[in-house]
Amino acid sequence: MNHRIPDPPPPLTWRNIEAIPLIHGRMAFAIEVRRRMLAERHAVLALELPGSLRTAVLSGVERLPRVHAVLYRETPPFLHGSEEFGSSTSALAPSAWYVPIDPCDGMIEAIRIAMGERISIEFIDAEVEQFAEPSLILPDPHAIHGLGIDRYFQEVFPRLKKPPSPRTSASSDFKPRPYRPSKQDLVRESHMAARLRTLSERVGNRGRILFLCGLAHWPNIRAHLAQKTGELHEAEGPSPEWIEVVPVHPNSLVHLLGEMPFSVWNYEQHRSSLDPGQHDPILGVKELLLAARESYLKVRKDSLEQPTPAALRALLKYARRLTVTHSRLSPDLYTLVVAAKGVIGNDFALALIDAARRYPPNGVIEPVLFDPKEESPPKGEEEEEAAALVQEEDTLELQEDQGRLREQVSKMTSRVPGAFRELRRVRLETPPPRVDRQVWRTAWNPFASCSWPPEDVLIENLRSYVSKRSLAMAGIDRVRTERFVASMMDGLAVRETIRDLPLKRLHVKVEPRVPGRVGAVVLIFEEDDDGTKYPWRMTWMAEHKEESTLSFYATNFLDHMAGPGIGRAIYGGCMMIFPPILIEDIWEDLRFERARRPSERLLLAALYHTEERFVAFVSARPPAPEVKMAAAAMGKHIVHLPLTSFSSRTLEKIRHFHVLNGKAVRSWASRYIR
Repeated sequence: MNHRIPDPPPPLTWRNIEAIPLIHGRMAFAIEVRRRMLAERHAVLALELPGSLRTAVLSGVERLPRVHAVLYRETPPFLHGSEEFGSSTSALAPSAWYVPIDPCDGMIEAIRIAMGERISIEFIDAEVEQFAEPSLILPDPHAIHGLGIDRYFQEVFPRLKKPPSPRTSASSDFKPRPYRPSKQDLVRESHMAARLRTLSERVGNRGRILFLCGLAHWPNIRAHLAQKTGELHEAEGPSPEWIEVVPVHPNSLVHLLGEMPFSVWNYEQHRSSLDPGQHDPILGVKELLLAARESYLKVRKDSLEQPTPAALRALLKYARRLTVTHSRLSPDLYTLVVAAKGVIGNDFALALIDAARRYPPNGVIEPVLFDPKEESPPKGEEEEEAAALVQEEDTLELQEDQGRLREQVSKMTSRVPGAFRELRRVRLETPPPRVDRQVWRTAWNPFASCSWPPEDVLIENLRSYVSKRSLAMAGIDRVRTERFVASMMDGLAVRETIRDLPLKRLHVKVEPRVPGRVGAVVLIFEEDDDGTKYPWRMTWMAEHKEESTLSFYATNFLDHMAGPGIGRAIYGGCMMIFPPILIEDIWEDLRFERARRPSERLLLAALYHTEERFVAFVSARPPAPEVKMAAAAMGKHIVHLPLTSFSSRTLEKIRHFHVLNGKAVRSWASRYIR
């Protein structure tokens, strides 16, 4: 028996057998299989699956588009006790194996077409157990769309003998190894070669046989066929009562499917449509971003971090560069989430994860991003029915290499493993459980509240920057140009210098210093005339001389508890007076009752309490004429800075702040505030 992988890439044909070596669970191979089977007529479809699973696999395929898994164990489950889901695998019940009925798997796609075209289906794999996932790193299958399966296999073949050196993190303990078939793999390859030879002789010249197997198995199978060394492995498979077809829990699809669940559903919709063209996975990525934007706007429609077309365009550019950095041709979920977090923000990355995990036929997933004011995420009638269906049925739950079915926890291994997967971390801020938020809200002491010092530093830095920028804006009408004589003054006047370049004259700018300082800064992120959106209104005194006196209107921090004794709120607007002074609560001060909206009250209070000449006003629209007249009567000047002149990421970061239930909470607040 030849156990060595042959040196030259073997052809993908042998007599009347046509092979498609594939990576299980990858959409590119499913598209190639569909194209090949619809373009050519085949007499027999041979699959890398044992005959004992034939009835269950065909039953699972008939139940598509809802994804199921064919599950079987080595011993009956009632002989073993249950363990806690998520414990170490050494204490688990006996091993179990499953075959995912993945619509993007090439074998499942071939079965669906063969059932529709009435093509004979043969399951020719040997009855063996103890499967181990191979640690293979292969090029991105997206290259098949341009190269074709034959050229792709020729390029991949050398990597089976000498794998590449991947760009892994320093913390990764994975080291790629060349493909070395195990004893079970050698038995299976010999058995499949013997079955293929028998099928080839039986079919003869009456048609062609299409054979689908794992990409690493074909070289040895082809060698067995050429050398006539294949042998049948006589063994009994699992008993039929130990085999069952079970639906997969919607939250576990991301572990079961080879592609993102959203991409699988997108391919399923294209497959059932009347569009005869080939499915484009890259367009599916764009549809994923649009779906994430739709769900994001339902929850964060008032956020300053908006997924505008320009932001999505920048996200795609960033994702493209990350994809090339990771030696891929198409972005994966990790790349998209990193790009979404870096370009738009944390919450859009959470919305993207929710959209990527969505596969409607299997039920509704528990969303990560939701409105903190809602006790439970809103659901439509169809979502309620799907959620009730999931609760009534016994569904398979997967978590890495273990799974749970009917409270029975087992170590589970896929019967058709795909390419190597490396788990990578992305630090995202997720909402805490609802039960914990309710407990924290109930235990809040209303007589002890303070701020979070790192956020105080951020907002004070913004105040200092706005003050300097306002002084520059206040003196912009005094800027003049002069001919260069002996000093460059405040810099070269480029426009005038270019104009008089033929005369060989230089001009310089003169920017006289404006007398006075900025005594108060007013930031208006969003108006709230009736006080329904930002009901919490407060005036805080400074703890030390480096802080400002702060007045603001914001959301209720009790509606969004981030941790024990930690509430989160969002500024609608705020007013900062520096150096700090003691003032009355402006929201109870009758001198500002003429203000028509909270933003005007903040601006009037700033004009009244500051002793300096200038007040910086950052908002989407300029101050009202009445407020300007009041400022002139006080001898003050309002410098308006448009809100759009600041980075939305910076404003959104400043706008979210935390309220602590006493200074003692500062000792553990960093564990919950990110």
